[in-house]
Amino acid sequence: MARFKRLEHGLLTIGIVSTAKYFVPQMLARFHEEHPGVDVRLRVVGNREELVELMQAAEVDLSVMGRPPKEIVTRSEAFAAHPLVFVCPPRHPLLRLGHPPVSALEGHAFIVREQSSGTRNAMEMFFAEHRFEPRITMEMSSNETIKQAVMAGMGLSFLSLHTIGLEVRSGLMHVLDVEGTPLMRMWNVVHLQSRVLSPAAEAFRYFIIERAEAHLLAHDEALLRPVAAAAPR
Repeated sequence: MARFKRLEHGLLTIGIVSTAKYFVPQMLARFHEEHPGVDVRLRVVGNREELVELMQAAEVDLSVMGRPPKEIVTRSEAFAAHPLVFVCPPRHPLLRLGHPPVSALEGHAFIVREQSSGTRNAMEMFFAEHRFEPRITMEMSSNETIKQAVMAGMGLSFLSLHTIGLEVRSGLMHVLDVEGTPLMRMWNVVHLQSRVLSPAAEAFRYFIIERAEAHLLAHDEALLRPVAAAAPR
């Protein structure tokens, strides 16, 4: 505690997967208000494989990701739920079904993340559990590009709820209330077990564990409430 009380200066390097860029900067802004002397560097990578490489090279103090790596020895702590949902463009015929079964996705084109992404892994596990084979027509490494393709009517997708707030609130994209979703995963803050964290890194680790869950829960409830209200009784 004495170390944290003297936390006036320091350098903090945070590595995050691209999906986390929709909320981690907000958390960093709040953290900086309480610790204005800490300089923060944010390393945003495309997927978890790239982030694992940064951790192996000791180029980041802490990482925010979904699945903790098995390739290296780390300390991982879950701090918030991470919902994943199916999305579609406005006026899509599946919206009329209210709460469609997974089988209703048959024949519809899917725009998906690349193989090495955590979102793609979660989607494939979900479909495997339901013995469903999606019709994948496009594979992209960018959430933003996928969202643009969905809004243009080029297909459905499976994305983190944390990436689509602006589009859903503005009516440019809709969450499909597919049976068995949202698929819940967890966000984790991770660091090499052999790495001694600086006072700045320890402070941010505590900060995100204590504050991020409430922040993300408020965001998620606002987006899922209209979906629940539209579901048939």
